[in-house]
Amino acid sequence: MGLGKQNPISSSAQHELIQVDPKYGIGNKMSTAGDVYSYGIIILEMLTAKRPTDVLFKNGFSLQKFVGNAFPTKIREILDPNVIIQNFGDEGVDINLDQGNHAMEGMLSCITKLAQLGLSCSTETPKDRPTMPDVYAEVSAIKREYSAQRIKE
Repeated sequence: MGLGKQNPISSSAQHELIQVDPKYGIGNKMSTAGDVYSYGIIILEMLTAKRPTDVLFKNGFSLQKFVGNAFPTKIREILDPNVIIQNFGDEGVDINLDQGNHAMEGMLSCITKLAQLGLSCSTETPKDRPTMPDVYAEVSAIKREYSAQRIKE
């Protein structure tokens, strides 16, 4: 008995497992640009807790447009609340940013930069995406900024 018979997965479930660049592999040409696209989608999914296949996204409205419409000034409105809770605990932290809440401001600065990276990685045209070394450098810079914020607390 094969694995397919033991663990059947519907085709719609299989589609939800992987979100790849629509142009990935066309003409048998695989590239890191497709990997960068997928990484960008993963970033946007982690920040919003929404999948590209969510019912919200239809008729040309996509995860990228959802985040792009909120970027940068309304980014906190589309954040998965668990992103805040994981960083500040479940202490009733106000996502609306009180003036003077420097830890929250610093974290939202990092999240905004991460959202920007997710958007740039998932642009439709592969040549407009950052390279993998650029993505690595940006993620490293965001991590350093975030770590410095955590030390200040």
